[in-house]
Amino acid sequence: MKLPTINLYLLRHAESTLNATGTHLIGGRSNEVELTKEGIEQAKQLGRFLASKNIRPDFIYSSPAVRTLATAYHSLAEMNVGARPIIDDDLQELDQGLKVGRNRTDVYTEEVLSAISMLGKDFKLEGGESMSDVGERMLNAISAIADRHATANSTATGLIYTHGLAIRCLASTIHNWSHKQTYETEIPNASINLFVRSSDQWNAHYVGRDTQ
Repeated sequence: MKLPTINLYLLRHAESTLNATGTHLIGGRSNEVELTKEGIEQAKQLGRFLASKNIRPDFIYSSPAVRTLATAYHSLAEMNVGARPIIDDDLQELDQGLKVGRNRTDVYTEEVLSAISMLGKDFKLEGGESMSDVGERMLNAISAIADRHATANSTATGLIYTHGLAIRCLASTIHNWSHKQTYETEIPNASINLFVRSSDQWNAHYVGRDTQ
């Protein structure tokens, strides 16, 4: 049976304090990190952009991270949308395991870089996830969400507030990107990424569309 079309706008959170000051540290999920003042403005602009394009959600989901929920709050307020997102743990960022908070130069030694070169998207830090793991997790998550909200003979639209690397890993899994393309694709803060399920297949229509 052919499933109805589902349009999912995956929205990367706006600038966080870790984005602004902690690029030398391994962040991973860091779910307690908040938005900066600039991030709040980015989130509001994201909402204004979505409203200008007449994108109205039938459903809204978010990872449990403070920065994604804050992005949702500020953008939805600009859209005059009163609904609040459903929290889904499977929409979280790649888990960096035991290395969260560590200095990148201390962790990414020549030995680790060699392992990344050999394993590519299957590499993972101790106790963490690989890009492949995250891609499969995200694909299962959005497929479950799509199934939950599919309506016969009707197109449904959803907003998904999530994370940059998680979005890249999802697109990589769907389109079989190389490790290099997955790593180098840019997903700016508060950007829009459109994933569409049509004829039972997912497709990333675009990624990293800046709204600022």
